[in-house]
Amino acid sequence: MFCTNCGTSFEDGNAFCPNCGTPVAAAPTAQPVAQPAPAPAPAPAPQPEAYAYAPQPQAAPVYAAPAAGNPEEEKSCLTTGILAAAFSCTFFLSFLGLVFGPMGLGKCKKYQETYGTYPVKVRIGKYLSIGGLAFGGFMTLYLLIYTIGIIAGIASSIR
Repeated sequence: MFCTNCGTSFEDGNAFCPNCGTPVAAAPTAQPVAQPAPAPAPAPAPQPEAYAYAPQPQAAPVYAAPAAGNPEEEKSCLTTGILAAAFSCTFFLSFLGLVFGPMGLGKCKKYQETYGTYPVKVRIGKYLSIGGLAFGGFMTLYLLIYTIGIIAGIASSIR
């Protein structure tokens, strides 16, 4: 026999199904009770029309925003620019303007590439570095010509 509730087969003569406990019908059936047909699959959701615009979620940017800046590096750019300008104004140490000028320009460029900003201290340091480089070159050349003149003067007086 087969249970009309769960479909389990069992021996004839049982009053109840051994699996689910449902009372057995008086007339035994030789064939199993057909299982109920599976429920039909739900209908697919209607597709939006081809011309309808559905906004897509925007992905977050891949790059991270640069940091706000570094006050110590700003101060370093300014200090190097001041040194370039100060040394270029001296007579005998004007060649140091040629040393600190490119150093300050490099620091300012690195700062701008790293932080993406261009604060006032960095700008002033850049302009002082440019001025120190230019005036240091001029003063170094002047010192060289002056020194050659003195040496030539001393050499001509010795003869």
